Amino acid sequence: MINKTAVVTGSGRGIGRETAILLCKKGLNVVICSRTQTEIDSTVKEIKQITKTSDAAAAADRVIGIRCDVSNSSEVEHLIKSTIDIFKSIDILVNNAGIVYVKKLIDTTEDEWDKTIDINLKSSFLCTRAALPFMIKDRSGVIINVSSGAGKTGFPDISAYCASKFGMIGLTESVAWEVANYNIRVMAICPGEVDTQMQQNVDPTYYKKNKQSMLQPKDVAEKITEMIFKEHQYHNGQSVEIG
Repeated sequence: MINKTAVVTGSGRGIGRETAILLCKKGLNVVICSRTQTEIDSTVKEIKQITKTSDAAAAADRVIGIRCDVSNSSEVEHLIKSTIDIFKSIDILVNNAGIVYVKKLIDTTEDEWDKTIDINLKSSFLCTRAALPFMIKDRSGVIINVSSGAGKTGFPDISAYCASKFGMIGLTESVAWEVANYNIRVMAICPGEVDTQMQQNVDPTYYKKNKQSMLQPKDVAEKITEMIFKEHQYHNGQSVEIG
């Protein structure tokens, strides 16, 4: 996939960061996307450091960071337009951005519900809608939606999160049918518990007790990368569980 370009949302840390690093190591152009500029700068710096080879200058040119609130349509349009302007194509989209509130449904505010759906699910709609015209034109592309084990099974106290992740699987399957004739694959990945900052924030006591048994972000990133490259092993519309 030389001269191919990947956009990874929520890539300032965690799964997104590790996915961006792996894709850049494989020679792709990578766009780092986050709402937090310091996280963007940190990820871009790390990628440039670990890709220092005899072709270091070229490696450095393959990664850029763009600050974006992926729940905002105008910012998403800017993200995709900037990607096309700089790299001329968008070949891979990893919809990874996500948040969670740990609250019973009865205690969840409307604002918390809306933010969860907007960042976890609406963002995937917006980014996919903006990227698809370019993929359709090229008759090629891969979209990976990062769902969750909580997108397959409901859990107490995270109803908004579960709803968003269940929705992501439905979005994946629907869009997969829509673009199948254009050689575009749309898939979802459903990780179990992952050792991330978000997981730690959910329940610090539980996290401390169970972190040793959790997936590492790199484990999920490796599976995402495998899904992208092993096209005969992972089919359009598939939801892949890992845990």
